[in-house]
Amino acid sequence: REEQAPLTRVSWQDLEWLRHFPLNRDTVLDYFANSQFYDRTCLNEQLNMQQGLSREERAEMLEQMSGIEYALAKAQEVPPTPTAAARTLYVIEKRQRTAGGGGGGGSAVLRLYYVLDGVVYEAPTLNSVLRSRLLRLSWLLESAFEAVRGVTAPQRAGGDAGPKGGGATAMDVGS
Repeated sequence: REEQAPLTRVSWQDLEWLRHFPLNRDTVLDYFANSQFYDRTCLNEQLNMQQGLSREERAEMLEQMSGIEYALAKAQEVPPTPTAAARTLYVIEKRQRTAGGGGGGGSAVLRLYYVLDGVVYEAPTLNSVLRSRLLRLSWLLESAFEAVRGVTAPQRAGGDAGPKGGGATAMDVGS
């Protein structure tokens, strides 16, 4: 299956869902499963179809499975105060899980998503952040060099600005 292009310029929110259910560390994966970021062929879906499994049974079964898995990596919940609304941040990992023989399996993080106060985003990759910053730096350096080139040549001791165009000639260098 081909990996789809990143959706880092897209966000998703379901206000109707948020009106009917609390968003917390126990429900955030269910909320995330409704977004366009979620792969419906993932291991989470396969396990959800098997009714009546405890958390421990699900974890055991997951160890024996290979494929895409979504997992809550971090949860930060700030309760409301008299002067501020509640704030929530959840980080969800999209992982490629490999089943382990006797020693358990492993997983590699493919993408990161975050849910900030009910809005889901795909986090940019380190590569895309660095590329963006380097392009910005390149543009700034080019602008600086153009500005320096636009400055007139310094005045010589005799008050003569030198040859037309402000550049130094071979004779100027020797004197």
